[in-house]
Amino acid sequence: MGSLILVVDDQAFIRHILGADLKKEGFEVDFAENGQQALSKLKKIKPDLILMDVMMPVMDGYETCKRIKTDPSTKTIPVVFLTANAQKSAVVKAVQVGADDYAVKSPDSSTLISKIRKFIQ
Repeated sequence: MGSLILVVDDQAFIRHILGADLKKEGFEVDFAENGQQALSKLKKIKPDLILMDVMMPVMDGYETCKRIKTDPSTKTIPVVFLTANAQKSAVVKAVQVGADDYAVKSPDSSTLISKIRKFIQ
């Protein structure tokens, strides 16, 4: 059984593409559409890594990450932000809320896969 990755993104298309890429690499994948849904899922599952969009309805990635990293039961789970926003201020804010890494959305998933493998040995 492969490592479990929770993909949190409000866009079904992105969830589908990421899910296919990750499964091809041997990972198990679960999905959430927003931060609130992700926090609910974390009560039931313990993923090896969370791949999360920043801009989402209901609860954005920053707030979700802050809650994950302040909860003793989830704070050790690596959180990698995946976003279209490559601005330095967004990266700084991601680090401030506890993100472990940051990747810019790209059709080529090889950089993202290597970032994930850095956390999952």
